[in-house]
Amino acid sequence: MAPASVSLSWPNPNFLPALRRAPFVVVLAGIENSGIVDAALADPALTESAIPRFEPSCTPPCDALLWRLETASGESLSRPGLLRQYWHRAPYALTVRLVQYQPGSSVPEILDEGTLGTRGRRSAFKTAIDRLAMRFVRDAALGRSRGPAGSAPAATARGRFGWLDAIQATWRERFMSEWWSIGTASVPLDRILTGGGLGDIRWYRTKAAHRYLADPFPWPGTDRILCEEMPLTNGVGRIVAVAGDGNTLSPPEVMLDDGLHHSYPCTLQDKGLVYCIPESTTRGSTRLYRLDGDGRFLPVCDPAPHSRLADPTLFTWNGRYWLGCTDLDLGDHDNLCLLHAPALTGPWTPHARWPVKIDIRGARPAGRLFETGGRLFRPGQDCAATYGAAVAVHEITTLTETDFQESLVTVLRPDKAGPFPHGLHTLVHDGTRFWVDGKRFVFDMAGFRQKLLGRVSRMLSRMGVD
Repeated sequence: MAPASVSLSWPNPNFLPALRRAPFVVVLAGIENSGIVDAALADPALTESAIPRFEPSCTPPCDALLWRLETASGESLSRPGLLRQYWHRAPYALTVRLVQYQPGSSVPEILDEGTLGTRGRRSAFKTAIDRLAMRFVRDAALGRSRGPAGSAPAATARGRFGWLDAIQATWRERFMSEWWSIGTASVPLDRILTGGGLGDIRWYRTKAAHRYLADPFPWPGTDRILCEEMPLTNGVGRIVAVAGDGNTLSPPEVMLDDGLHHSYPCTLQDKGLVYCIPESTTRGSTRLYRLDGDGRFLPVCDPAPHSRLADPTLFTWNGRYWLGCTDLDLGDHDNLCLLHAPALTGPWTPHARWPVKIDIRGARPAGRLFETGGRLFRPGQDCAATYGAAVAVHEITTLTETDFQESLVTVLRPDKAGPFPHGLHTLVHDGTRFWVDGKRFVFDMAGFRQKLLGRVSRMLSRMGVD
């Protein structure tokens, strides 16, 4: 059965025509010229709503309305040495704000706020700052600002020099690979929400081998778990089913393997039927399936036919279907986006604020949402120090088609003395216990040879050698 192709009604500059008004003049400060900044300032979507008077060094008080791009401590993003201070230094996160000052006032009003990761290439860090800053400016002009975030800002950078940390990270990536496995924790939900942690985790498959398991999701109505099976060195992920028996797992049964990468098989039981929406990051390949009794994946619809979505997470709230995800065109790990629909078949519509949250410390989904006492909680990935470093649990306090707010409840970190000390990535409750996955770095000679050959091939290509 071919899936329905559902067209999205993406937000555009005219999506709220009733609120359109004549462009207003605003002084824009706190950021220097760059290709990204110049292109954004010339974008008609911005200039039709606001006329920015670009004065990078302007500080409050100002004789006109002032929008200034700042850090959480009130420093201009264009301050000399800012990149060097934060790049590749703990806590590997920088909070960026768009702050408004009324004419003649020095009282700040936070229009928008997000937290970026600081690891990776330094040039990419600068690009990410400029892109986020100008997204804030454009969204403010169009009335889509997110306001203050529901988490504390990132702390001031500390520790060793960024260049030294970057060198160490580069060599670790060359010699080491990530080894993941799944486990269970039998703790009350209230213990998690009050900061008591997961306690002892029963881990499966602690010994590194050729393939690992990650992203565990219960298969409703069965005793099996759907998860990603991924080669340690090369290849793409596929969806398998396993069953736990004491301290062992049954051999994986392949459920979805079509040559494309698949992971994060998020499940939802609705009206007696079971649905699954695995991650598949090729553009337009995010597909919602129905699982039949024989384990066949029957296509239902494509909620985002023009997007690359990571960790799509299906849930219901207030009589509507929702899909949380990370838009990889905006960033790998730092944004939360939402789609909603009146039925699982669609039509699926993006939230009016896309993304609804920008924070490397918990925006990207990390498992199914859970409800208790009429309150809705969302696990998110903390990817600041490393991919999947920890799970941040948030309470969603506002969720409508136009608004979203959540606040941080607790952060679950890996046991540094346990078999998986380097990451905790997924948190899913099956009604009885939590399923999680954990990460450790392992030496991988085959992976090192492959990376080395790739580097040599790229060098020869740049030199014009076939």
